[in-house]
Amino acid sequence: MMSKSLFSVVLLAALAIQGCSNARPDLPKPPSVESKVDLKKSWRTGVDGDFGETSERFNLVAESGSLFLVTQEGTLYELGQEKGKEKDTYETGFNASSGVTRQGDTLYFGTYDAQLLAVSMSNKTILWQKTLSSEILSEATYAAGKLAVQTADGWLNVLDATTGETLWRAKEDLPSLTVRGTSAPVIAQGKVMAGFANGKLNAYSLQDGRTLWSYEVGKPEGRYEIERLSDIDGRLVVKENVVYAVAYNGTLVALSIESGRPLWQRSISSSVGVAVEGELLIAVDMKSNVMALNAKNGTEVWENTQLVDRDLITPTFFRDYVAVMDRGGYVHLLDLITGEIADHRMADNDVPPGSRMVASDKKLFILTPSANVTALSY
Repeated sequence: MMSKSLFSVVLLAALAIQGCSNARPDLPKPPSVESKVDLKKSWRTGVDGDFGETSERFNLVAESGSLFLVTQEGTLYELGQEKGKEKDTYETGFNASSGVTRQGDTLYFGTYDAQLLAVSMSNKTILWQKTLSSEILSEATYAAGKLAVQTADGWLNVLDATTGETLWRAKEDLPSLTVRGTSAPVIAQGKVMAGFANGKLNAYSLQDGRTLWSYEVGKPEGRYEIERLSDIDGRLVVKENVVYAVAYNGTLVALSIESGRPLWQRSISSSVGVAVEGELLIAVDMKSNVMALNAKNGTEVWENTQLVDRDLITPTFFRDYVAVMDRGGYVHLLDLITGEIADHRMADNDVPPGSRMVASDKKLFILTPSANVTALSY
């Protein structure tokens, strides 16, 4: 476990970094565009509680015609995708620090008090709770009856999803200064892959936790600690036999899941994840330039520089476009072929976004700090 002195340094530095972001002036209206589509609100549903710090920690799971989520107050929801109507809800009494993972009737989420919970929505009961070593700042991942979850102090934990029993753990040492947050692990081909605050992406055997390969995505360089930040905080993406990762002050890389060998890499730094669909990869760099790359070889397809300094979150493919959202709460649709802005719409009433977006069928679903779930469509 991290020492109190080290934890204080990490926490204070992270708060300072976050404070600088929160203190930035209000964004002006986005650049005017000639709209090619009419992006509009389909519905908006209020929920009990917001989604915590302005970050991408809370998520929406879109499955079986429903949306599953948890608010910071620990209230679980199932909403209908069509009209946003509440199908089910359960107040757990725990304050959530990250989003949900769903497997059948069971929803899993983490807390600031290092608790990982498994909850039955139909029975309105907590099936089990497990105390881990530190706060949980990203959702768990489920596969083959197991859960993989990271904690803020550098531990990767793999648990039995039915009982909460720890099967194995792995640890990476934290640098003295990190960006507040953790990447969510992914599971594929019998491997658990996890990105850490030291810039490493490691692959472990799902069965027994053996380290299979390791790659340095983040590359700490510079005289000062803040220049050496190399966290992998953006969500990892797995497509076919490739895992894509990007690091703060590091690189964007495509790695073979089998061997960990880099297939290609680009000098692009980012604190958010990428989106991959077919042969197109969309990335957002530290200045909020949006880039489309060929996912097979990393060559550039197009770049959009119209949204610089708007603090974009992780891009999401949405029908014939890619959607990005800025800290002013505007959702922008970019043409997949040219990168031009086709339309934009305020996600909520003059409030910044609070989480990632998810697209399902013909709707784009968004969480906002004003305790709303919003659906946009065109």
